[in-house]
Amino acid sequence: MEPYRFDQQGRFVITDYGRKRPFSSFLPGIAGPLGIPLWVFYVNRGQAIASFGVENKDNPIMEFEPANKAYQTTPYTGFRTFLKLKRGTEEALYEPFAPGNAGESTEMCIGMNELELHASSETHGIQSQVLYFTLPGEPFAGLVRQVRVTNTGREPLALELLDGMPRVMSY
Repeated sequence: MEPYRFDQQGRFVITDYGRKRPFSSFLPGIAGPLGIPLWVFYVNRGQAIASFGVENKDNPIMEFEPANKAYQTTPYTGFRTFLKLKRGTEEALYEPFAPGNAGESTEMCIGMNELELHASSETHGIQSQVLYFTLPGEPFAGLVRQVRVTNTGREPLALELLDGMPRVMSY
């Protein structure tokens, strides 16, 4: 598969994004009739969102880190997903998008107003998808995060999931 391409939705797709040279960017986020700004800073590490907040970096909801630090810390201080998997008598712990996951393939899809991540682990028989998008046109600024976990294994799966960000800074 090509390391860089455009998908059918016109999004820029990066295969194995965590192994590529570091880069960062912002999702656009203006909400409401008077333009309430939301900034969302992302990097190509972990689950991508390094920080976000309202108006400017002095009003963070997730603490702002400059890019050089965000490349190192985002996989550990940003959004994380922990899965406890049970197939029959076998149990396993798995963190999608974590650095150094053996047998995991990842993709980052960058759209005009969205960011989508995919992780596929043949070892665990799991596909994980995270979609981020902002809410333009609403009377408040907001970042939406949707997480989807799919069993791709041949056997039924019992699943426990813990997901979120480790710390919220109240605006």
